[in-house]
Amino acid sequence: MKISKKAAWYAVLAVIAASVSGTVGFSAAFHRTTWNAALQAIQMTVPPPQTLFGKNSVRVLVVGLDYDYDPKDQETSTHSRSDIIMAMHLDLQRNRVYEVSVPRDMVATLPNGRQAKINQAQSDGGITESQAVVAQWLGIPDFDRYVVLRIDTMKDLIDAIGGVDVYVKNSNCLRYKTDCSGGSIGYDDSWGHLHVHLTEGPHHLDGEQAVGYARFRHDWCSDPCRIMRQQQVAKSILERLKGGKLNTLLHITALLDVLHKDVETNLTTQEQLSIAYAFRDIKPNHITMAQIPYIREVNLPGYGSSIVADDRVKAQLVRSLLLSP
Repeated sequence: MKISKKAAWYAVLAVIAASVSGTVGFSAAFHRTTWNAALQAIQMTVPPPQTLFGKNSVRVLVVGLDYDYDPKDQETSTHSRSDIIMAMHLDLQRNRVYEVSVPRDMVATLPNGRQAKINQAQSDGGITESQAVVAQWLGIPDFDRYVVLRIDTMKDLIDAIGGVDVYVKNSNCLRYKTDCSGGSIGYDDSWGHLHVHLTEGPHHLDGEQAVGYARFRHDWCSDPCRIMRQQQVAKSILERLKGGKLNTLLHITALLDVLHKDVETNLTTQEQLSIAYAFRDIKPNHITMAQIPYIREVNLPGYGSSIVADDRVKAQLVRSLLLSP
């Protein structure tokens, strides 16, 4: 049975769209007959991921590109650094997903021997250097595959699925579960086109609002809370995808456009389909998300305020989430 390109992409959404959200695999919410036909086609023609990869687990680096604005006020990602860095471990035997976020301001050693923020690797040598530097920094052998999310991936994805429901939290609420009864998040960066004005509490956010919230780091908590907000938005995207919000041709077409325009990966179509099928029924408690903590801030020459990882906790997280069978 031959898989049509469109039917294949229905299943590929389970890999790419979920990579955007920091997880892999979800039960797609398309018209039931279309989805069942796609699943049947995959089952009949695509080998299981263990066969394709020749092992029981796969590590994937997910990188979201930063961007700036040129003198014409147009978005540019030329020589961009990585704004999001996520190391993902797909346990193909037990159908578990483990994700470890790396703050972009972490101090790392580049191939030329100099110290820099870890996101500089993407600017210097693209995804190839980024994979090498992040793997060495984490202390893992390598990454099997990568997913690069271009400038507007998250914004376009959220708009394509009709927005997301997010409980907006300040940093005290995120980190310590206190001060969750009121307040607001407000910040304006005209050059960076970042305008965040949200009151604390439940909101339905469009793509621009959700990205603004996920990018917000202009308070005492800075990057660690920014990562927590990214994970909040990621989970909201996943809930939206699993909640039956893609049952119209308009939503499906818009989401396919996002995948073709905004995502780059060296996962082959067959690998994507195989992973999508294997993780089609993954449960929330089978997804573990964490981030590398830091112990101090330093003023790194040429980079300004940077952070130094807690190597003890980093080693524990890597051992338990990225290297365990």
